[in-house]
Amino acid sequence: MIQPMENAAKIFICNHPSQLFLFKNLSLIIKKYNPDIKVILLKVNHPYFSKFNFEPYKKYFDKIIEFKFIHYKKNFFLSYWEIFNFQKKLKKINNNLLLGFDKIDLFLSDSTWLPVNILLYNLSRQKNIKNITRFNEGQLESSQTKKDNIKALLCNLYTLPFKCYKVKVLTTLGGKFLNFIYVDQMPGIIVRIVNPNAQMLNNIDWEKENILPLTIVSKNSAISKRDMVIVFGDAGLLQDCSEYMPNEETYIKKLTNFFKSIEDKYSDSKLWYKPHPADGQKIMSGINASKYNLFDNSINAEVIFEKYHKRIKAVYTLSSTSVVMGSFFGIPSYTFYRYLCNRAGIDKFDNLFDQENIKSKFLFHISDSSEIGKIDKLKYTIKNIKNLDKVYRKVLNV
Repeated sequence: MIQPMENAAKIFICNHPSQLFLFKNLSLIIKKYNPDIKVILLKVNHPYFSKFNFEPYKKYFDKIIEFKFIHYKKNFFLSYWEIFNFQKKLKKINNNLLLGFDKIDLFLSDSTWLPVNILLYNLSRQKNIKNITRFNEGQLESSQTKKDNIKALLCNLYTLPFKCYKVKVLTTLGGKFLNFIYVDQMPGIIVRIVNPNAQMLNNIDWEKENILPLTIVSKNSAISKRDMVIVFGDAGLLQDCSEYMPNEETYIKKLTNFFKSIEDKYSDSKLWYKPHPADGQKIMSGINASKYNLFDNSINAEVIFEKYHKRIKAVYTLSSTSVVMGSFFGIPSYTFYRYLCNRAGIDKFDNLFDQENIKSKFLFHISDSSEIGKIDKLKYTIKNIKNLDKVYRKVLNV
């Protein structure tokens, strides 16, 4: 007897270009096991999407629904019509599309930004949403963060006329905004994305944990010569994290010496610079721009690694999490915040980079310029993780 096809869908909420690599690969896995399941992307157009080339990703999703990005504002009346129209569109999509499925599984990053907050609140209450999975990249609170209760109060005024969850506001000890976190227990389960070569996989019965080694579904480049070295920049970091940095003169001098050491170390390689999306084409202090090729913001770190990982010899950054993804690909990946920051700054970034789910021998934190290139000769092998396929199917419900 032929079984009827399941009238089911998988929905991914994507509010930032950096999430597309994960969601694209998960879509491929879903289609591998059940090509009849509809994979729908709710694309919230973060400002970085205006620069990013989204076109290559369209083919991985059966339907793409776009929403405007909306922000928490000091005066929520300024956002009233934006949010009203956002929720009106969501209601229309729910009635015209989503209610047509018997079963929907919802996947999203563990984000607290307002559009994701609204989508999660509303969709989690739909009867045909059967499972919710929130992918988490790490702990936000630490000894180097504090809560801003005034900003949180202003943000939570949004919960009076609109349907969304209450949030807390995290700042640096100096009072600069870092992120939002939810106040209450949220629906669904948390799944931590883990470096497929992370040290923690040796020490835990990981099949019983809510973790998922990042799947890398990409075509291997035929080019095997590693001739690219990439610096992921953040030209605004001195201003944004001034309490963790030396004075400007010392900051520029140390960066100049550091980048000169990189340029000397890799004189036989092609040097590349990828600006932070918030920087436009601005390059960090201390770099000899004439020696670098420039990536623009039509692509992000994930695209670069997927396209060039067989050619990349090493990647460097002061503190961008872009290099974490590089280490996932087995690319020698370096930070140098320990070289530049004061003790408080080192503690702040250690909290971000020393989490168990991303630790691996391919992620190294430089304290002195003599350590440049220290792990370049490491060989990469994906761990033979027992029952990996079973875990992916469990998380994706396929």
